[in-house]
Amino acid sequence: MEPKPAGWAEPYGAVFAEQDVVDAYHLRPRHPQESIEVLAGLAAGGAVLDAGCGTGELARRLAPRVSRVDAVDVSAPMLEVARAGAPANVAWIHGKIEEAELAGPYSLITAGDSIHWFDWERAFPRFAALLAPDAALAVVHRDWLSEELRRVLAPVYERHSWNVDFAPLDPVTELERRGLFVRTGEHVTAPEPWHPAIDELVGVHFSTSGLARPRLRDPEAFAAEARAAIEQACESRDGRYDLHVVGRVTWGRPAASIPT
Repeated sequence: MEPKPAGWAEPYGAVFAEQDVVDAYHLRPRHPQESIEVLAGLAAGGAVLDAGCGTGELARRLAPRVSRVDAVDVSAPMLEVARAGAPANVAWIHGKIEEAELAGPYSLITAGDSIHWFDWERAFPRFAALLAPDAALAVVHRDWLSEELRRVLAPVYERHSWNVDFAPLDPVTELERRGLFVRTGEHVTAPEPWHPAIDELVGVHFSTSGLARPRLRDPEAFAAEARAAIEQACESRDGRYDLHVVGRVTWGRPAASIPT
């Protein structure tokens, strides 16, 4: 099978175990409620596996709508945040999704902005074995920057990102191209308002792999350049920016075996 893109290699994913990244994670806007409704409909009240759960947003919000959630993450600091005040029907499991002890079958497996970090050759056959018949794997994504902000910030990212292998690829497209995933449906949400202050809009970048603060040569220079680009491109109102979050849920069946 064609190797996974180099920009999603394990060293780049390892930053999510670093406390600085976890501390910035709360600055991310939440997934649109419409995405949660789609996921709850796919789960149909059954058991859910949240793969790469991070600080647990999807698990927490799905828990009242399903029988139970097994939420797995390899980052202990992420799970420490997730466990605080969590619903009783969520089991927080520390470990790699490829080898953690799990109790299927599941009515739905979710992966919220995490699918690209897994070992695909091990994870996808395991997902197929853990899913109930006709159940789906749902890849959940959200965009929170406008096209104009992406345009002005792109050169700042290029100057500062430590991920020299980064390429703007879509994980679902890459999975389909390798025969690891068969898409059966997709839903793109209506925009949900998000009103960050400038410090929040700059700071959220430190929750991402390529711009993780401990890995940057000069994080303060990145922050200053990002701030200047944002302030030049957008006008704030009462100290906050009028942005929108758009969610995308793509669901289908994972491959039961690795294509050759």
